[in-house]
Amino acid sequence: MLLKKIVTYFFLSVLVIFLHSCASHKKAFNFVDKDKLRIALVLAGPVNDSSWNAAAYNGLKRFQTDYKVEIAVVEKVNLESAKTVFCTLADKKYNLIIAHSYDYGAILEKVVPSYPDIFFGVIGGEVKQEPNLCSFSFKDEQYGYLIGAVAGLNTATNKVGIVVGKKTPIIEKTIIGLRKGLKSVNPKADLVVSYINVWDDISKGREAAIEQINTGVDVITHLADSGGVGVIKAAEDADISAIGAITDQHDLAPTAVITSGIEDASQLVYLICENYVARILEPLIYRFGLKDQIVDITESYGNIDPTTEARINRIKAHLTELEIAQMQQSRGKKKNKK
Repeated sequence: MLLKKIVTYFFLSVLVIFLHSCASHKKAFNFVDKDKLRIALVLAGPVNDSSWNAAAYNGLKRFQTDYKVEIAVVEKVNLESAKTVFCTLADKKYNLIIAHSYDYGAILEKVVPSYPDIFFGVIGGEVKQEPNLCSFSFKDEQYGYLIGAVAGLNTATNKVGIVVGKKTPIIEKTIIGLRKGLKSVNPKADLVVSYINVWDDISKGREAAIEQINTGVDVITHLADSGGVGVIKAAEDADISAIGAITDQHDLAPTAVITSGIEDASQLVYLICENYVARILEPLIYRFGLKDQIVDITESYGNIDPTTEARINRIKAHLTELEIAQMQQSRGKKKNKK
């Protein structure tokens, strides 16, 4: 029995040493110095869409100004050509390649093993891979909840609409949040969802919005990139309320846009670049929300009455407190496991 225990302890010790050795020898990524850094940004739409793609472009330009790095931007990259674009940029020795669409994630999972010395990041993604693929994402349900509450407090017909580019897991999480937020303040309100199956078609966004407005929708928002411009213009023409998306879209229709939901893609692009320079970028899925001031809403520019705006601010504060409490609870569980 004693001999059996000794043998067992010996093999356990060998196993622990082996596992520690494997962890210690996990390949470290080889970052390049700032003065040699070249960054490429791949966009699904145009840089002037006043929304998702424009935000990413502005974030990279701001980083270029601050850090004096070389950049490249490739616009309107569809899924059929994305792999070729990523490989071409990697072959040109861009050190950090940022893919600005959830849809690019599955493609990059196949591309990155061929380029172990290049870091790839997906904005709005759900992928990670050792040693050189990460995602910088939003707390989308939180964003949706806040927008839903705003819409629910501002509808007179109890019909709220959203026009969406394409159905993705990220979009679906946002819509779940939107419904929860809407019902939390206005249980009688209904949500109308339209998919236009494209991200960069203003006319399709407009057509979908008009269809919703004709059914009685009097507050409308979007997650449709360029298509959202059409949504907001349709709202302006019909004299109903619109909620901008991703960036502050008040200037598109000052009388129609009562506020804009913010998912600050500009800041996420800046952060991923900054983390590369600091050599702390890891193959993880990073998530950001209200607490980080990455998810937010803009001012109402006087288009929401003060009483309603005060209630919206209380909801926002509550969501932020809830997020902090959940993070603290999660950290406590991790400590207890140790």
